[in-house]
Amino acid sequence: MTPEQAFSRRIKKFLSEQPESNASKTIRQMEQLNPHFTSYYGLFDELAYKLGIGMIAAEIVNRNYKTIGYIPSIKYYPDNLLDEEPRTKPLISESSPLSLNKCHEYLAKEVLYRIMRVPDLGIIFN
Repeated sequence: MTPEQAFSRRIKKFLSEQPESNASKTIRQMEQLNPHFTSYYGLFDELAYKLGIGMIAAEIVNRNYKTIGYIPSIKYYPDNLLDEEPRTKPLISESSPLSLNKCHEYLAKEVLYRIMRVPDLGIIFN
């Protein structure tokens, strides 16, 4: 499974577990507003870009330069639509890195929470 598939799988799982939640309604609205919808990863990546944020799976390496895991992070670009200070914010401790797929599953949830702060997604997609 690719990281993008892990991301999409997490969104699908959320939709099946909580179909009537506000977050699920937001995801369905995103699908309807984007006529080119093919995957949740692509959909969220596009919307994150339009909001001025980025999804990052920061690689953590040991002293021998061997990858030991990944830290999910959100990058807030200048002039982002969430009125956040420009910065890269790690979402978990570097002492507890995740596998690449688990990192993308975590990012799926966190990016969704940020998207839900946008009152009118239609403006973003137009």
